[in-house]
Amino acid sequence: MEASKQKLVGCLLAAGVVICFCSGALIWVVSVAGIYRGTYTRTPVTNQITDAGPLNYVPVLITFVVIGLLMVAGAVVYGLMQVGSERKGPRQVLENFHVIARFAFTRDGNMLTDPFDIEVAENPRFYVRGAVPYREVLEYETSEEMFFQCGEGMTGEAELQGKWIGRFTPYIGTPPGP
Repeated sequence: MEASKQKLVGCLLAAGVVICFCSGALIWVVSVAGIYRGTYTRTPVTNQITDAGPLNYVPVLITFVVIGLLMVAGAVVYGLMQVGSERKGPRQVLENFHVIARFAFTRDGNMLTDPFDIEVAENPRFYVRGAVPYREVLEYETSEEMFFQCGEGMTGEAELQGKWIGRFTPYIGTPPGP
């Protein structure tokens, strides 16, 4: 579901930029052609333009530029709203949450593996990938403390809010239930 939303926003943004660029280029071409057409179709006595030719298409092309800008603005606003609401929503507790992997990234996108590198990195982001039985594998962002608490291979109870893990309590011994 998340991948389809990201693809939709990306395609909407790309389509908006392409429509704006193509319409802008066509406006320039049509305007130049219309000016030349208007220049050589003037009446000799009154100097009035009798035919603007392709210049009549400029309002339609301006409409396409506005549509493209609205598509770009809509994609950006929707993307910002999604990012802003990632950590919001109702809290839910998932039992038998199995931690598959955990990793940290720097701002540059470099993966941090050594705990010393994590300590000296500037504002790293922490992620935990986990699965619940009979559900898909998902990735959640978390704090540094929770990152170190979620050991790879552990099973426990996780409290989620949006795409954020706020609490993880590992099971000791055999996990309860199926």
